[in-house]
Amino acid sequence: MPAYIIVDVAITDPLRYEDYKKLTPASLVPFDGKFIVRGGKTETLEGDWKPGRIVVVEFPTMEKA
Repeated sequence: MPAYIIVDVAITDPLRYEDYKKLTPASLVPFDGKFIVRGGKTETLEGDWKPGRIVVVEFPTMEKA
């Protein structure tokens, strides 16, 4: 059964974050992870949540996640 990690990223240093984004895909390879969502516009439909950059990563199992 797939497992998902959902991250709400707060970017405090945009220049360094650009470098970080280039490194993360390779870090998922040994665990068979893949990005499902990376960034994009968000809209809060209920409550007062103000997300930063949303990332969703899928793994084939909870153990790999």
